Amino acid sequence: MKAALTACSDPMLLYQREDVERLKTLMEKENVEVVFSPHLFDRVEDLSERDRAGDLTGYFRDPDMDFIFDISGGDIANSVLQKLDYGAVRDSRAVFCGYSDLTTVLNAVYAKTGRGTINYQIRNLLYDHGEEQRTYFREHILARNVTESDLEYRFLRGHSMCGRVLAGNIRCFLKLAGTPFFPDLSGAILLLEAYSGTPMKMTTYLHQLKQIGVFEKINGILLGRFSEMEKKGYTPAMRELVEKIVPPKIPIAATPYVGHETDARAVCIGREYSLKEG
Repeated sequence: MKAALTACSDPMLLYQREDVERLKTLMEKENVEVVFSPHLFDRVEDLSERDRAGDLTGYFRDPDMDFIFDISGGDIANSVLQKLDYGAVRDSRAVFCGYSDLTTVLNAVYAKTGRGTINYQIRNLLYDHGEEQRTYFREHILARNVTESDLEYRFLRGHSMCGRVLAGNIRCFLKLAGTPFFPDLSGAILLLEAYSGTPMKMTTYLHQLKQIGVFEKINGILLGRFSEMEKKGYTPAMRELVEKIVPPKIPIAATPYVGHETDARAVCIGREYSLKEG
């Protein structure tokens, strides 16, 4: 099995090189051949969306590539979208995985090709839930056995929802609004999570989704973790904001296993999920 590590968003910092090497070692223990993007540690002044998109396209073109794990996050992942060869992406057997700012790439790939992607941060293999994550990586990611049962969700409103899961990080997803990379959300389950943000920021994001007609199209909302909101005890909480702003006919469920926490699991973007109470 072969996998590439990329950084389409902000480049990895030099002090993180040791972690990246540790990650490679852990992956090799699972019989994964690992290759690094040559622009994984670019200096800010050397950043080129053409180079990063070229790396990513090259990995999609590699007939032996099984997975592409983007290990970055931050702000600039959407800069590669116009430079990708979506024909190569469509024809590839490789599965693209990332989270947070990579929400832009995850959803753009689906919008342009109809191919699914995976919302997952492989660097969690290194952290405090590392042993658990390594088992999950082996039995679910590498085995291509990611399902809705991984999420241990509960319903906050309604009793069921089904549809293609789309989106991820709420702030980053909204970068796609008004672009050719914004997916068709008709009949979808909208996945939302965030690392940072106050109730005011979440309110404006939810109203933007409302104003561009998202809530008129979707079949339900699946809430992940909202890290800053939860850790600082902000009120109103995200659940309250969603219940207030989203029309009452739309079911809402929540999972503790999507977001920026180190025990987060994977969600297949673009795949049909069927969520039911109980």
